[in-house]
Amino acid sequence: MEYPEVTVVIPTLNRPVRVVKAIESLNNQTYKGKIKCVVVDSSQDSQTEEMIKNKKFSNSNLKVKYIKNNNSFRAIDNWIVGANEFSTEYGKFLCDDDWLDPTYFEKCMDIFDKNEVDCVISNICVVKADGSDIRDYYRIESGRVGKGKVIDSYLGIDDILPVTPTAGLMKSDVLLESFYESLYHIACTQKLFGFDFYMSYYPVFRGEGSFIINESLSFSFAGDDSITLNVKKGKIAYCYFFALLKLIESVNFKINKKQASMIRHKLSTFRIRSLFSREYRELNSMNSYRPRLSLIELVFSQIKKSYIKLYYSVRDRR
Repeated sequence: MEYPEVTVVIPTLNRPVRVVKAIESLNNQTYKGKIKCVVVDSSQDSQTEEMIKNKKFSNSNLKVKYIKNNNSFRAIDNWIVGANEFSTEYGKFLCDDDWLDPTYFEKCMDIFDKNEVDCVISNICVVKADGSDIRDYYRIESGRVGKGKVIDSYLGIDDILPVTPTAGLMKSDVLLESFYESLYHIACTQKLFGFDFYMSYYPVFRGEGSFIINESLSFSFAGDDSITLNVKKGKIAYCYFFALLKLIESVNFKINKKQASMIRHKLSTFRIRSLFSREYRELNSMNSYRPRLSLIELVFSQIKKSYIKLYYSVRDRR
C-alpha cells in the first residue's frame, strides 16, 4: 500500500517548549507515510532552534526542517514563508501551541481514501492552562459539509464549525490556492484572523468539499498568551464574516431570505461600529450586499450572546 507524504508547517514565535511538543505529536503518529515538518521561527533568540536541533525524534518517517525568518514584521509572515514548503500531495499548518492525536493522519487519510474531498477537519480538544480540557469542543456530526451549513454556522442559525488550521488536513494544491487567496483581506490576515475559516471551507465552495470528523483528533492550547483570548472577539467575528461573504460571492451562491436578512443586519452593525472605531473601519471589505438593520435580529443576537456566555462559563467551570 502506498502512503502519501504529508507536509506540516509550524510557524512559531518565542514558544520553544510548546513547538517541540507540537513536533513530538508528529513523531508519535501511527501513520506509516513520511511526514515532512517545517518550522518557521521568528524568535528573537536561538532557544527554539537549539531545542529543535538537539531533540532526537524516534520516528524514521519524520523529517524536521528548521527555517529562521529574520524578516518577520507581521504575524502572517512566518505562514507565508512556510507556504513555500508545501511540495507534497497533502499538507497542513499546525499552530505552535497545539498538537495532534497519534491517530490524526491515519484517520484523516482514511477519509481521503473513501471520499472525494479536498479537506478533512477534526473536532478539537481545548486544553486550558490549568491542565483541564474540553473534549469535542464543537457540536458537530461527521460527514460532508454543505454550503448552507457553512453559512448557517457562521450566522448562528446552526452549530459552529471548527476553523483552526490545526484541525484541518488538505490537499496541498487547494491549501495553497485558498491560503494565497485569503491574503486579499490583509487587514485581517496579517493578524491571523479569518484566513483559517477561508481555507477550511474554501473547498466547500470552490473545490471537492470538506469532511468533518466528530472526534477530538487535534488539541488547542488556551493559555494566557493565546491570540484568540487576547483580541476583541468582535474583530475576529467580522474577519470571519468578510471571509464568508467572499466565499459566497466567489460562486454566486444563492442564499435564502433568512441568511440574506442576517447578512444585511451584520453589515449594519459593522457600519455602526466603524463610525466610532478606526480599527473596525480598517477591517472593511468590499461586497455586494446592502446593510439593513433588523430590530428582530438585534434583540435575538443579544439574547443569544447572553446564552452563549452563560453556556461556556458553566461548561468551562466543569
